[in-house]
Amino acid sequence: MRKKYIVDAVFVIVLLLLGGLVFYIRFQKPEELRTVMEINGQDVAKEEYQSEIKRFQAQVKSGYSTDEANRKDFWTTEVDGGTPLSVIMNLAKEDLIYKKTLSSMAKENGIQADMDYSAMKSAMEEENASRLKKGTSGGVAYGLSSYTEESYYQYAYSELEAELMEKLKKEQTLSREELQTAYRERQNEYGYDTGVKMFVAETKVENAAELQEAAEAIKAENSREKLEADHPEINFYELEMNTLDTQEGKSGVYSMRWILASSMQKGEISEPFTAGGNILIMKCLERVENGVLPFEQAEGILKSRVQTERAEQAIQEQVKKAKVKEKSRKLEEAAKEILLQ
Repeated sequence: MRKKYIVDAVFVIVLLLLGGLVFYIRFQKPEELRTVMEINGQDVAKEEYQSEIKRFQAQVKSGYSTDEANRKDFWTTEVDGGTPLSVIMNLAKEDLIYKKTLSSMAKENGIQADMDYSAMKSAMEEENASRLKKGTSGGVAYGLSSYTEESYYQYAYSELEAELMEKLKKEQTLSREELQTAYRERQNEYGYDTGVKMFVAETKVENAAELQEAAEAIKAENSREKLEADHPEINFYELEMNTLDTQEGKSGVYSMRWILASSMQKGEISEPFTAGGNILIMKCLERVENGVLPFEQAEGILKSRVQTERAEQAIQEQVKKAKVKEKSRKLEEAAKEILLQ
């Protein structure tokens, strides 16, 4: 009786062990998705870490001579007190800490983004499928025709960083007095080589003949009021431009306006030219060399710059506080899999 009890107990134990083994095999993560590091409670998958190693390969090699970089044992040979392997692992670690800090800060600021590596891979597959569908159906897909895992990973974090930066910038309230103080401290940053004040006549291309008549009236120094009354189809305006603010418009559609204006002297009138889909002529009213952008013109640029600096500082403060748990042996093995192929 006792023997039968022992046999039954052993049988039950074996079944439990087999069940546990099946459960472990069924639910454990694939090798490439197993955690090799944890940052602020977020897992870093092996494949994610290896993506970072690949990213920094060329950068690290460029810091050594050609002979050193071409050695078979390059990554494990000590140079100046450290191996290239330790250098690249440190770069990967620093970049991952920054990325995971962005992720945790984004969550705290109400930005919804799943930055888990397996979730990003799924999102990439969906994006590539969408782009392929658009391509085959004659639709337009801007940017790459498809993403690799590495390129989508960097893209996803760059998008997250941009969204977080805008959120943090909006939280940075700056008084006019603070901006004026910042302007005085950085006034040398707002110096420009060339500045011009232009009187511009702009109209549709089909009004070229009327624009030529307006050019003659401008040469005759007719008043703006008379010009506007005589030529209602033409838009007359004054515009200040300089090497810091060329007023080129989105995608540089008005770049020709600045190129011509920057070469003109006071009193000169340009020949008709096209920009922004219209035809224009310009008269140079003033020209300044080695000027300084006044506070009123610099205020918008300065405000954005100070807000950006403060947002970056807020991120760096959190980077320093990041809680990191790393599995050193697994990290080194993962790095060597890529570097010692």
